[in-house]
Amino acid sequence: MKLQLRRILIIGLAFLAGCTAQDAPLEEVASPPQSILQRLDTPASRVLAVTKWVGVLKARSRSSGQWTTPYNTHQWKSDLTYFAPIEVNMLEPANFAFVDIKRGFYNFSRVEQTIFQGVTALNQVARCSDSTSAKTSMMEFPSDSTYKMQLTPFSGIPCKGTSTQYGTTIDTMFAWYALNSFQFGSHFVFDLPAVDAPLRIHGTKHLITSDTTVLESIPDPLPYGVTPVEWDIEWDLQPESDDFDLVLSAEDYDNWLPLAHIEPVVGTSLTSGALEPGSTIRVKAQVIPKPGSTSTPKVKQVTFFLTSSNVPGIAMNALDSSPTPDGKDLQFEQDKNAALGLEFVDIATVKTPVGDYEEAKAVISSFDFGGYGDVIARGETEDGKVVMSVIEDPESTLAPPALTKDPLLLPKRAADSHIATQWKTTENSLSKADLDDSETLGGGRGDVSKPGDGLSHYEEYRGFVLKDTHIRTKPLEVDYFLNNKMGSAADAGINLFKELTNIKVQLVGDDDFNTSERLINPFFEKASHVTDQHIVIINYELPSSDKGASNTYGGPSNPKNILRIGMSRLGLPEELARDVAHELAHSVNVPHHGEGGMFLAYLAPLNAPYFKETPTYPPELDNAASVGKIFSLFEAGTQIPFALAGDSEKLYTISTKCSQDGTQSVFSGAHDCIMRYRANALIHLDPVNLRYERHMLVYNKAEPIGNKLCTTTYGTDFNAGPNGRHGGAASGRGECAKKIVVSDRYTLEPWTRAPCTLIRTYLPL
Repeated sequence: MKLQLRRILIIGLAFLAGCTAQDAPLEEVASPPQSILQRLDTPASRVLAVTKWVGVLKARSRSSGQWTTPYNTHQWKSDLTYFAPIEVNMLEPANFAFVDIKRGFYNFSRVEQTIFQGVTALNQVARCSDSTSAKTSMMEFPSDSTYKMQLTPFSGIPCKGTSTQYGTTIDTMFAWYALNSFQFGSHFVFDLPAVDAPLRIHGTKHLITSDTTVLESIPDPLPYGVTPVEWDIEWDLQPESDDFDLVLSAEDYDNWLPLAHIEPVVGTSLTSGALEPGSTIRVKAQVIPKPGSTSTPKVKQVTFFLTSSNVPGIAMNALDSSPTPDGKDLQFEQDKNAALGLEFVDIATVKTPVGDYEEAKAVISSFDFGGYGDVIARGETEDGKVVMSVIEDPESTLAPPALTKDPLLLPKRAADSHIATQWKTTENSLSKADLDDSETLGGGRGDVSKPGDGLSHYEEYRGFVLKDTHIRTKPLEVDYFLNNKMGSAADAGINLFKELTNIKVQLVGDDDFNTSERLINPFFEKASHVTDQHIVIINYELPSSDKGASNTYGGPSNPKNILRIGMSRLGLPEELARDVAHELAHSVNVPHHGEGGMFLAYLAPLNAPYFKETPTYPPELDNAASVGKIFSLFEAGTQIPFALAGDSEKLYTISTKCSQDGTQSVFSGAHDCIMRYRANALIHLDPVNLRYERHMLVYNKAEPIGNKLCTTTYGTDFNAGPNGRHGGAASGRGECAKKIVVSDRYTLEPWTRAPCTLIRTYLPL
């Protein structure tokens, strides 16, 4: 029916035209048919006629405020920056365009806190620097002179952070606020360039939203529930030139690593604006003719755009040394780029003056040992067209390599990683993800169900500043951080601990960490953070608290629970190395073979008291009638005078047994393990009139100083068998090499201390 009506209309119009032509004077000849069919040129049709437009998209979004009620206060501050190349493909017949937002880069930060009746009920923190996937949007043309940009680049931008509620912290994924392009579409209608203006689609928009509402301004004070979000969005598009490629590369790209300048004192606030970068890299944008071209094209201007991470600090334990307030890890510095003839726009943008270029170079400076980012370039031709940079496809097997419309990643790295490929190759860790923490000790050591050292692959790569020197730890080794306040006295014990456990001990200086927190990796982004890993501190016991015994306070456990290790000054010098290794093992969750069955005694010079303090040993083990002469030491039936102690006090361990069934003493288990206490004397006789006698274990009866880490639960040597001196290890104890846990990401069950009531009973000599 519609087709029939159309034919009737066409015939009618033709008949009417014929009648009019007959009636018109001869001099008024109608216009030729082609002038009737010619389309009028409009801004919209002119723009739609250009098949492809290219350029960049920039955005900044932020929100902050506070709600207050009689019972609680909620405050927050969030910030997002975003940058991406953008490509628009016009569909002229449909009066429509597809907007292709390429892989972009963002920096996301968020802090929220709720205080209820004076107590912090909720604390949320998130900070991320990462790439986004490509997104598709739309451009429409509501009239012949306007266009509508429907951008959705922000939806779904993720950031991993933490949420702490009444002291309990969990990992939480956050997303940026929504900007609904359909609900706010009427605010994104812009004028097209006039038919006689240069072909350029440039738009900027400032908007304040609260959920689905657009606000004129931010209310002050904020009504409860109102979350104002500010948006500043800019795009700049020009017709794409297809005459040549703009190929982006970097000098020594395969080997370059980001570095930072280390200040003399790490623990100070760094605010100087004259700090030097740790390393620089020079990038080059080169005009390359398309295959088959016979001319050498040029551009009149090249602009470089840099996006960068903004990770706190310069290394995992070192404060920020960035010379700019925003702390971007990679930056264009003005003086270094001015030396190349470039104009400085900001730390993220430099450009050549208008001229005639076949290539252009720029210098990027690094202010972080783990900095990462992207760089792209844009070249503009004399006729107002532009070309966006391409790079050689790293996966290409062609010669010359194929080109791809991706940014140049800094440092050279995989698209899903922030770690330099060069370092991964050197460390044989190419297959590891940035969050990997799966390294093991090998050789049957360690709790296989709890691997790792608490440091992510990225954190090992970014590294640490220890005693004014930067190190990158090895991702295939288990690292342990120790602050040694004993000096060289602890060296032999530390070396023994390393040898037996295969743990890589990193020595930390006093200025390399905050003593109260003991963290080795406090400056991080949660997206690349496994756990807060702690430093262990070892020192001598303070005189005021010295009870004669070394102690790992909070152990056995992993480092986060170890308040410190205090070493006794009264132990036998020949046992110090074993004692240090023993206490260090407690700080990685290795327990004794058993508990109890021991008390301590001092030997003092002849001119000193027999005891440092009033003895508090169990009365059933004391000779109450012998005031001031609590025990005598016997060696092969001969009493040893106290003068044997020499000129200094010495501490001796006295062995007995426990009255509880199945309880093993600290002297039980493998005889040569560092976790077994070595008995110097034991209670052997029980007649009433000889209660004070303690028999020395010397010569062929002596117990060795441990120098192994056992792999068995059985007693060995003099502890072996049913009549062994101290017996096998208690249930669940022994096999010390398999108990090691270094990573703080695990919540460990405490090693319970079995009760022990000391008794006098027969112990084999």
